[in-house]
Amino acid sequence: MDHDRLRPSPPQEPVRFTADASSIVKTGDALCDAARDAMRKLVSTVTPETASFQNVMRVLLELENESQLTSNVIGMYALVAPDANLRNAAAKVTDKISQFWIENKADRAILRLVEAVYQKHLQPHEERLDSESRKALSEERRNRQRSAIISGPDLNHDGRDESCLWRMQRRVKNIEAELIRNLDERRHCLWLTHEDLSGVPDDILGSMERGTGEHSGHFRLDLTGMQARLLPSIVTSSATRRSIYLATRRMAADNIPLFNEAIQLRYQSAILRGYPSHLAYRVEDTMAKTPKAVLGLIEDLRDHVLERLSDDVEKLLQMKREEPVPNPPPDVDVIHWSDLQYYIRLYEERHYSIYQHAIAAHFPIYQTVERMLSLFGRLFGFMFIKGTSDSARTDTLEEKLTWHADVVLYSVWNDSREGGGFVGYLYLDLHPRPGKSGGAQCRPLQLGFERSDGKRHYPSTVLLTNFPQPVTEAPSLLQHSDVVLLFHELGHAMHDLAGHCRYSRFHGAETASDFTEAPSQMLENWCWHAESLRFLSGHHATGEPMPDSMIASLIRTRVVLPAAKLLPQLKMTLFDLAVHSSVPSEGSSINVEEIYAHYSELGDIKSVGNEYGFASYRHLFSGSDALMYSYIWSKVLAMDMFDTLFRHDPLDDTVGRRYRRLILEKGGSEEEMHAVIQLLGRNPTSEAFYKSLGL
Repeated sequence: MDHDRLRPSPPQEPVRFTADASSIVKTGDALCDAARDAMRKLVSTVTPETASFQNVMRVLLELENESQLTSNVIGMYALVAPDANLRNAAAKVTDKISQFWIENKADRAILRLVEAVYQKHLQPHEERLDSESRKALSEERRNRQRSAIISGPDLNHDGRDESCLWRMQRRVKNIEAELIRNLDERRHCLWLTHEDLSGVPDDILGSMERGTGEHSGHFRLDLTGMQARLLPSIVTSSATRRSIYLATRRMAADNIPLFNEAIQLRYQSAILRGYPSHLAYRVEDTMAKTPKAVLGLIEDLRDHVLERLSDDVEKLLQMKREEPVPNPPPDVDVIHWSDLQYYIRLYEERHYSIYQHAIAAHFPIYQTVERMLSLFGRLFGFMFIKGTSDSARTDTLEEKLTWHADVVLYSVWNDSREGGGFVGYLYLDLHPRPGKSGGAQCRPLQLGFERSDGKRHYPSTVLLTNFPQPVTEAPSLLQHSDVVLLFHELGHAMHDLAGHCRYSRFHGAETASDFTEAPSQMLENWCWHAESLRFLSGHHATGEPMPDSMIASLIRTRVVLPAAKLLPQLKMTLFDLAVHSSVPSEGSSINVEEIYAHYSELGDIKSVGNEYGFASYRHLFSGSDALMYSYIWSKVLAMDMFDTLFRHDPLDDTVGRRYRRLILEKGGSEEEMHAVIQLLGRNPTSEAFYKSLGL
């Protein structure tokens, strides 16, 4: 970090957050009207005979570049705006813009022009396009072919009911937006007594909201916050663990019928498009290409996990049998989903002297973030400066440079070895508040691209998390799993910042769905390496890094109980594949609850009551439907890249900068597999992946 170094003001001003509920509607309407006018002009002035890359594709790509500058900001308001009226207005505008682009992609007149350009560039005499433009043309053609059947009311093609399909797509988008609102716009919480929270350290209790009135004497647990992930691993009461587990999976009952409807509509849409399932439709434009390739990987992993699981479960059961409780439970020979993380923690404490709370003391949130940025800067050649210049404005909220007082804005620059130029902006929004999107995610605020005059528009990216605020009584400390998560999400931000493409559609993490996670997953390894852990850690009271003995013990636990640790992710991945590839019998529908119940018994881990975790699992309705496998697919690539390049020295910045150039800068502008092969010097393998899991 080099906050004090003098630098000129950035060549591009940051976004100003000045919208209100009324103005954002007008902005969205203006965006759609301008795009619609541009499309009308295109189809009225260009024919298939006169179509060229310049007068068709360049128009479409530049419109896309400019439109996302506005639409992404509106989408961010929908996720983070403190004012509920503004959030709701932004969500409606985002949905309207999404519907516009669905209809636009299905416009047959534009498809005919794109097809004409594509066919011309197959001819040997046609001027050769650069590789990124060729990929843009090929993808535009394929995407419009996949969408053309939704052309709109009263059109039929090959006997399929396109009017019906068009309405289905609109309804699915509406459902997905409502599913998210039901999670984020309500205060999903559980009130617990001090006795309920036996085993929870005082500093964590100190960071929890205390109740008043009817909730006097209780602590409020935010079911969408990070503590809801933590507490089941440390609360000693099995009843409390069960209550938390069920509450997090029952908190969105309104989503059950909506999710069911979305599943049926996704299946019916796929059939009308000519695909056997929603899974087949979704994976066609990924690295995997076919359901067969996806199932081959996931079923092989499932077999490895289940083969090992019985040994892992027996070790956990031994922990349960030896636990000193006044009245041993009748189910002493059963491990429930609600108890899984608790007994994993106990096993690691007993056998590896790993005490997560002691580890967390070395990761106070703000200092840890600063160290992470320093490490990224060293590895990839970035410099992070709070504010917008060396004389940064002190009140970014008053200047409308952020949307909330908690948000921290950085201007990001290349270091001297990388030329010293401006890179973009990074926003950190780390703490929960009412209405803010739950969980942890990194999202582009504005993608980078090259303007028609050759000048660059620089990217802006936003990290959203929900870690507790530090309070006087207690610092906000990160569990090691939180450190891994935060490093992963910041890795997406580095991907966005490093991106250097001509077209915004390929910028940064805008890659094939089953590659997007790979760069961030690779970076998770830094959280399991001794030298980088010393770099990242610093005790909240003394600043001293983690002791070497603690680091060594922590690293050993990475491959401990591997099947048990992977099981929750595998469960949801298998459910996602099954629910999006099932074929209902004639006259019936896909039975979502039955499929979910089946995978809830995976590996003989037992449920603790009726629950519907699919209704609160936001990945399934925020873009990862039928694509949950991608986290495992990309992990195979991630581990191979790390093992080949960084295993011996994760802080080698020469290798890090080469990785930045060959992977991060290219984004999706090149076929992902080609980029990986160029980096590795060979085809990737799964050996490092299975080794990293201890399987």
